[in-house]
Amino acid sequence: MTTQHITIAQNRFAFGYYRQVWWNWLIGTAFFCGEIGGSLFILSLWTRYLPGMVLGYLIVVVGKTTALLVHLGRPLRCWRAALRPDRSWIARAVWVISVFAASGLMLLYSEFVGRPLVSNGVNSVIEVVAIVSGAFLMFYDGFVMNNSAAIPFWHTILLPLLIFMYATLGGLTLLLTMRMLVGYATSDVGWMERAEPYLLLVNFAMLAIYLVRMWRSFPAARETARTWLRGNYAWVFFGLIVAIGLLAALAFSLVQQKAQARGIALLIAGCELTGDYSLLLLILRSGLFAPQTAPAFAKNTALVES
Repeated sequence: MTTQHITIAQNRFAFGYYRQVWWNWLIGTAFFCGEIGGSLFILSLWTRYLPGMVLGYLIVVVGKTTALLVHLGRPLRCWRAALRPDRSWIARAVWVISVFAASGLMLLYSEFVGRPLVSNGVNSVIEVVAIVSGAFLMFYDGFVMNNSAAIPFWHTILLPLLIFMYATLGGLTLLLTMRMLVGYATSDVGWMERAEPYLLLVNFAMLAIYLVRMWRSFPAARETARTWLRGNYAWVFFGLIVAIGLLAALAFSLVQQKAQARGIALLIAGCELTGDYSLLLLILRSGLFAPQTAPAFAKNTALVES
């Protein structure tokens, strides 16, 4: 028995699934900096670890903002992106980054000088604002992609949740690595170190559930999942995301709980962040639009026997 299989079109004059080509590694880098920086800042604020707060703040304000401005292409006109927060996720991001930058800077000043910039009550409100805006950045990119209904692989509420879980893992890994490298006492965050392997397993389960859901979804989403599992992107998925980003990080994390070595901490961070960044880029790169009506001159060029 034969079935008709629609191929991925190699150009706009062929019939098939169209690749998403507008969002590239720059917007992927902006997404990555937002989720990792926001997570690191929140966890560092929670544990009152000033170097982590500073690094998380810089990753968001400098890293994410720079990558986003370069991606948009006209920095002097980018202020217009903030004009429609009621309609645009890009506009919401501009506002949230601004709020995070202002509230985060006030908190950093308070930590540096050793006393609140304002009264304790107002300072607590500023902390809540910084945490909420940082948390928004952790799942923001998932909602941006989820809002693109034309790409079925992105159009699921599971995507923001998957992104948020990876952001949490990335921030926690960076925080533990920084404290280990500078010789900072880790006894007060020992529960984070013990939780890291479980969080890796949860992320692995989330990723598996996501792919199963997409395999049972619309044809374009199923075709994207196929490219991850058996197509051109299989080496990225199984090699960088699963083997390095999850399994190797899990193995090193279990060893680190016994050895407490700086070198192993660096390996964990390198593996986990490689998997996180690779996942974001793969989600962006592999997005497929559903096929359009076949051109009249294309005589069954999109249909192959399988």
